[in-house]
Amino acid sequence: MKNSTHSMFDKTRVYKSMTENAVIDLLLNWNNDRKNKDLRTFLSGIFYPDQKAYFEYEGFYVTKTILREELQLEKGKKPGDIDVMIIPFTKTKIYFERTSVYEIKIVRPTRKNPSRNANSLGVTQVLGLIDDGFPVVGLIHVSITEPLREEEKRTIKFSTIKANKEFLPEEGKSFEDYFVDIKIDQFPGWSSENQIKRLMTYNLPDCIGISTHGLEFYDDDTITICSCDVSYQKAAACSFNPLTSQQTILKIKNHFLKNREKYQVVLNKKPE
Repeated sequence: MKNSTHSMFDKTRVYKSMTENAVIDLLLNWNNDRKNKDLRTFLSGIFYPDQKAYFEYEGFYVTKTILREELQLEKGKKPGDIDVMIIPFTKTKIYFERTSVYEIKIVRPTRKNPSRNANSLGVTQVLGLIDDGFPVVGLIHVSITEPLREEEKRTIKFSTIKANKEFLPEEGKSFEDYFVDIKIDQFPGWSSENQIKRLMTYNLPDCIGISTHGLEFYDDDTITICSCDVSYQKAAACSFNPLTSQQTILKIKNHFLKNREKYQVVLNKKPE
């Protein structure tokens, strides 16, 4: 069956210009089901370093744009602030020693300049976070691309059969009859993959997780996040910083205790 205007895809991508701070807010408050927040873009640092522990976490204390001076870190070094800081907790303990911090960069490719890069890649900043002694460090690039024109989109086959359901074709039909032709805007996914390829050429320390995502905005006010191919999953996985400083961990703890109002609680979205 061929139907490029299937109702499931009857919406149009639009462009939204967002500041870095607005993108950080969006990622920290992601709520695809409009009920529970979802830290999916930060799994590189909250899941991979200790996957078993992740399923024991009740949630996370999350804060953003914390100046170096607030944490009593050495002055005059980069980064000047920590874009995102996440502290996991269980019912009985706050794990300051598993705190993860992230440098966020925005990429804004256009149809005329699809390979447009971020003004700063964030490499100097994440290396600075390692030297500062933070336990877990991640670098995240987010692409906000210009929507493609209809003739520039790619046509793919899409199955209308619902996933995880036992299914038998209706009499006289084959499985192929349940496929439709749809046009997709592949620009966000392509840009996401292009960015991680760039970042991998810098040969950052293995403990630094690098991940890239594309944001897609639609005329019905929905937003989706796409990521690069799973073959780059290893690059996204953070591990504990070998230069972790007990002094830095204490500074994180002191900042948290003195500034609880700056931290929001995001409950862990564990599979049931």
